[in-house]
Amino acid sequence: MQELEIDWSFWIERIRPKFDKVIIARGWAYFNEGVVRDIQVEGTSIMKARVDGTNRYKVTLDLKSFTKSGCTCPYGYYCKHMAAVLFEVAKQAGYDPEEFRFGKMKMAQVDQKIPQKSKSTTRLPDSTDSCEKWLTYFHKQYGNAKIYNAFSLEEVCMRAWRELNKLADTWEPTIRGVYDIQVALYVIQLCDTMAGSKAITYDFYQNTNYYVKRVLKHAREQLEAILHVLDVNKAFKQYGGYMKDLSAYLADICENGSGLYLYDWVDLYKLLWSQLFQDKDMVALETTRLRQLHADSEASQQAHKVATLGSIHLDISQGEDENAWERAENGMFDIEPDYWFDYLNGFVFESQWDRLLAWLRWLKPKMAWNERVYADEFLHYWRLAAEQREVENEQRDVMISLLPASYDHYAKFLLSKGEYQEWADLCLLLDLSTVHIDAAQLKLVEKANVRYLLPIYHHAIEAFIQGKNRPDYIQAIKLLKKLAAAYKKLKLTPRFEAYLEQIVKQYARYRAFTEELRKGNLIP
Repeated sequence: MQELEIDWSFWIERIRPKFDKVIIARGWAYFNEGVVRDIQVEGTSIMKARVDGTNRYKVTLDLKSFTKSGCTCPYGYYCKHMAAVLFEVAKQAGYDPEEFRFGKMKMAQVDQKIPQKSKSTTRLPDSTDSCEKWLTYFHKQYGNAKIYNAFSLEEVCMRAWRELNKLADTWEPTIRGVYDIQVALYVIQLCDTMAGSKAITYDFYQNTNYYVKRVLKHAREQLEAILHVLDVNKAFKQYGGYMKDLSAYLADICENGSGLYLYDWVDLYKLLWSQLFQDKDMVALETTRLRQLHADSEASQQAHKVATLGSIHLDISQGEDENAWERAENGMFDIEPDYWFDYLNGFVFESQWDRLLAWLRWLKPKMAWNERVYADEFLHYWRLAAEQREVENEQRDVMISLLPASYDHYAKFLLSKGEYQEWADLCLLLDLSTVHIDAAQLKLVEKANVRYLLPIYHHAIEAFIQGKNRPDYIQAIKLLKKLAAAYKKLKLTPRFEAYLEQIVKQYARYRAFTEELRKGNLIP
């Protein structure tokens, strides 16, 4: 979804006059009743919404060509429902709906007779400020931000990122990078705080997860981009205190943020403790802090989970895999196999093949209950490991242990080894018909030796006939013809004729099947 472009002056001067006073008054009442629902944005100028008044109506607004706007209500153009949507969108975008209501922007009133003190302006963040001072400014600007539906959650967070980020455009690159990391973390916490606040529209509860995930994805992308260009060593030498403040702020998000996004918080933790917080003294202090947190009986369940996952990450970062395994097995909660795949990716990237194998062997027993969900990715890593190490038999055993979820992988493996009989036995074992088997694999085996396909064809023909419907009978006839060609190629045509005779006799009562046999010229 792209960002909506709002020219507020255009709204006041050109759009507002299209509504008469009565319509505006009724639209204002609808707006205050909170009946505007499901606001969606298309491009930068199209808005769509639902208004639940006496009836339910759909409103479409084109901000660039407003005459193309409309509503499904009987009134037609420039109705109260359109006005209500404009009020709601204005409020979500941070504008004063009353300005649109009265058709003019409010001007500051100054009493010329009584001197008044001018409002003191909030000082903008400076590169010499501490993280705490930056946060104080952030809170003043966005601490009281309110949202009225799920859509406005993303709108507020993206606006906060843009506006706070641009304040440091002229700063020296290193402190600018540190500042941008603080902004990204603040936006994440702001998003979590707003997502947990009360909302007045029903669609918020239905759609909030989608928008929160979008904000978190954007924040992570920004953090990765910052870390890619930041001189980490220089940042630690010149701004070591800032690093400690950032790590403390990150810890607060992980331990006190919404439990719904625990693994998102931990992903941020893993990212920053892998690429930013690399100082040995900081790692040692963090290890001690996590150990104390885990031992704290008064800490929340989420804090204990964070302590466990954080400790595991530091163990892995320092090559202490056995410690990580022990923490995972002794933890008070289950960790899904896919949690470890990011680490496996890292081992592949760094060509740590022996380490990858050790982790795959540790994960194997944990796949038993999750084979259907994670088998593909798990076996992908096994394939990569087998290309670098002599573990073919072990790889084969793993694929067999994960059947039937591993069928695709094991079938390709057998064919790559020229083990056609084993491949055919696998297909029969899993009760696969020809429609379930990759056509390319069938052609490969047919080219190698069509004999291996005979039992598969026989099995599939019987299965189709038992379907007892004409489409299945047609499929059976097609396979009978393939079977005839196969037996002919093998110079065993009498065997096919004997089989066909037996099939015709066995299913003579199936009139439709007999008709298809005649149509296929298999019987007179």
